[in-house]
Amino acid sequence: MSFRQELYSDLPKDVPSLDDDLQSSRLARYNNPKLISDIKKWLFGQMLRPSGKSIPDEEFIDKTDLIELLRDGVYLCQLIDVIDPGKIKYKASKMPFVQMENIANFLQYAREVIGVPENELFQTVDLYEGKDPYQVAMTIQALSRQLTIKDKERFPNSIGPELVEKRKPPVPTKPTHLAGWSKHEYGYINKDVENVVFSGKRDITGRR
Repeated sequence: MSFRQELYSDLPKDVPSLDDDLQSSRLARYNNPKLISDIKKWLFGQMLRPSGKSIPDEEFIDKTDLIELLRDGVYLCQLIDVIDPGKIKYKASKMPFVQMENIANFLQYAREVIGVPENELFQTVDLYEGKDPYQVAMTIQALSRQLTIKDKERFPNSIGPELVEKRKPPVPTKPTHLAGWSKHEYGYINKDVENVVFSGKRDITGRR
């Protein structure tokens, strides 16, 4: 099922937005069946179902848009509860402010504890109002990668391609036969204390 923003937006359908082109591009990225399928399999199949959390059957999950599944924040908070039991508060409710509080609690934990970078986190309105569903998908993907980085034994599988660890180029060691002048061993040298001739300035104009 592809995402339909008109289900969440309060704007009339015929009111254009200044960022229509950008939004269309983001929606095109979000409406990627493989990406959404991978996220659902990881979130519901690998994380929530094995932990015994109460989740819908696979058929319902497959046919329901990801944003609709996550909109009340409950499954996101359940994910955190699987990762770190008892460390997040959430409540299943039809009340908007409770649902947005669930989302905010998830984002806070993802940022402060798991370490998801700020630029990879969605904002509450991106999920609750459907402003940027692609960013929601990217946040979950980033969170899965951070978990694998932190504890690969417990969380061996992440969403998307595995990140390649950046390695700094080796710093060559200084050859021992080119050891520098040691002032402690040889002292200082200047023209006043040593019989050394320092050339003066050259006059290339021929004038004195």
